[in-house]
Amino acid sequence: MMMRIVVVGAGAVGGFVGARLVLAGNEVTLVGRPWLVEAVRARGLRLIEPRRECLVRQGLVAVSSAAEAAALGPFDLALLTVKTYDTATAIRQMQEAGLGRPPVLCLLLLQNGVGSEELLSQAFGAGRVVVASLTQPVCVPEAGVVRLVKERGGLALAPVARGAEIGRVAAVLREAGLRVRLYRDYRGVKWSKLPLNMLGNTIPAILDMPPGEVYAHPGLLRLEIAAMRELMAVTRALGVRLVDLPGYPVRLLMWALCRLPAPLLAPLLHRLVGEGRKGRVPSLQWGLVQGRRRSEVTDLNGAVMRYGERVGVPTPTNRLLTETLEAIYAGECAWDEWRHRPGRLIEAWRRAVARA
Repeated sequence: MMMRIVVVGAGAVGGFVGARLVLAGNEVTLVGRPWLVEAVRARGLRLIEPRRECLVRQGLVAVSSAAEAAALGPFDLALLTVKTYDTATAIRQMQEAGLGRPPVLCLLLLQNGVGSEELLSQAFGAGRVVVASLTQPVCVPEAGVVRLVKERGGLALAPVARGAEIGRVAAVLREAGLRVRLYRDYRGVKWSKLPLNMLGNTIPAILDMPPGEVYAHPGLLRLEIAAMRELMAVTRALGVRLVDLPGYPVRLLMWALCRLPAPLLAPLLHRLVGEGRKGRVPSLQWGLVQGRRRSEVTDLNGAVMRYGERVGVPTPTNRLLTETLEAIYAGECAWDEWRHRPGRLIEAWRRAVARA
């Protein structure tokens, strides 16, 4: 079952899956940023897990471009793990380099957000695209090191073309020690991961507050619940059926968010988000701390907003959260205008709902 695999956009997720694949006997080429390439070439890739720690070197190569990777081919499998906002650029670079054409068996899209699967399908054919969603939290504490925060969870796989055979890919991933679960509908996988990415992420980023403080604030808790209920309304209008992902009963969670009163939801969300993050700063908030100019909110809350427009479902809460955080990231408004000011965000939300 050994494969030659290329990982385009090797950050935390790409590095983790790539390291696991190498340890299972596969040959892996990581395409990443210069700091990753330098670290891997000098020291290898260190994988830290709750039960083990190891250094991955043999069978692992790191390069800084798709063109360099293509020169090392051919490959059996390509993983695309870039940030959602870099997807179009990564696809163009792969096409220019000839990376992704046969004999590549399939292209595995492993990222958050909704919509990238359509771009990848247009570029390489829907029959060769497989959607994947990792529900195990991973991070990069330093260059050349990837850490699995906790073992709970696994990898959800679904072909974009219904009925496409993905058994060989699933087998290779299982051989790498990943808990793989197969699904029929890729849309169910993508939309079911969305609430897990949105909860305790966007509002803490805007206000620069820990998720626990957000859920302890009655007004902010209601705002978070409203965003989730808009997401559920959009999925219903789209005809998407949510599914339980490895380690996470998503259907029960969304049922609770849509049916239970806010006071009962506060401890549930606090436990879910707190256990999942293990004290780490949420990704959208961390991006602001690092001074980044773009974020994945456009493909998280922003996806709810865009698809809501398509199906005629109002999403004023997700529109407000998306546009506010996008403006902060772009420097169109100062973060200090929103930091630790829950009252301002709640008032803006009330106005947005009234307009809708």
